[in-house]
Amino acid sequence: MKFCIIGAGAIGIFLSAHLARRGHEITVLARGARAAAIREKGVTLTADKGDGFSFRPQVAESGEALAPQDVVLVCVKGYSVPDIAATLQPLMQGTTQAVFVQNGLPWWYFGETGSQSLDPGGRIAAAVPLERTIGCVTYANVRNSGLGEAHHVSDNTFILGRPDGHSDPALGAIIEALAEAGIGARISDRIRTEIWLKLWGNLAFNPLSALTGATMDEIIERETRPLVIAMMTEARDVAASQGIVFETSLEKRLATALLAGKFRTSMLQDLEAGRRLEIDAIIGAVAELARSVRVETPAIDMVLGLIRQKARLLGLDGPSEREAA
Repeated sequence: MKFCIIGAGAIGIFLSAHLARRGHEITVLARGARAAAIREKGVTLTADKGDGFSFRPQVAESGEALAPQDVVLVCVKGYSVPDIAATLQPLMQGTTQAVFVQNGLPWWYFGETGSQSLDPGGRIAAAVPLERTIGCVTYANVRNSGLGEAHHVSDNTFILGRPDGHSDPALGAIIEALAEAGIGARISDRIRTEIWLKLWGNLAFNPLSALTGATMDEIIERETRPLVIAMMTEARDVAASQGIVFETSLEKRLATALLAGKFRTSMLQDLEAGRRLEIDAIIGAVAELARSVRVETPAIDMVLGLIRQKARLLGLDGPSEREAA
C-alpha cells in the first residue's frame, strides 16, 4: 500500500518505519530543516526492545507533487490540523483514506456543526470527506530524538474507527497492514468512547504537568490529586452528556495511569523543548463542549485559564521558529 505521512515526529516516524520494514511505499511530507534532514539521513527508529530500523522514504513538500495515495496518516498536533487543509485536499482523491492520529478531541468530533477551536472556518471539514475519515487513538510511548529520529519506549497500541462507528473493507485493509507490520492495531466501533477514555485522564495530567513540572506519579499521588479528581469528575459529566459511559472507575483509571511512573507527559515535553502547547484539543475543546451542553466545569476552566496564560507568557501559544522550520 502507499502511505503518506504528514507529521514526521515521533509517532509518524514510528508508523512509517514499521510499515516500510514490511515493504509498504512510504512518502513523508515535510518542509525546511526536517525535510533536509530526512533527505540526507533518512528516518531512524530505535527501541528499548528490539532492533532499530532505518530507511529512506520519498520526501515531498506538497500534496500536489504526489501520485494518489491509499492512506494518509496525519500525525501532527491538533492545533496544526487546520493548517494542513491545503496540503490534504489534493491528496484526498478517489478512495484515499485519512487517518488522524491525535490526542484529545479531533476536528471531526462535532460533525457538521464543527468547532471553532479545533477547525476554524471548517477548513479541514471542507478538505477531507467525513466518509473517508478515520479516527485513531494511540497509547504508544514514542519520543523524538532528533530530526527524522525517534525512540520507542513502550506500548504499540493503535485503535482505529470511523466517526459513525461502522466498519468497511478500506478500514479493514489498513488494520491488516498495520498489524502485519508489528503494530498493535484494532478496530473499534466506539472510537468516540476510546477517545474520551484516553482524554479523561490526559485533560488533567497534561496541563498540570506543564504547570508544575511534575511527572505522572507525582501528579496522581501528591498535592494535585484532588484537582485531578475534580477535573476528571467534571470531564465524566461532559462525556455523559454525549452518551459516553466509561466502563471503568475513576480510581481504576488513575491506577492504570500510575503504572507509567515517572513519565513526562507530551505537554510537559513540549514546554521543555520550547514547542507550542497542545491546549485546545486536550482541554479547551472539553470546556467548549461543556458550555454548549450547560455542564459546569469550574476545575477544568481554572486549569485551562492557567495553562493558556502560561503558554502565552512563555510564547508557546503559537508556532515557534523551530516548528516553522
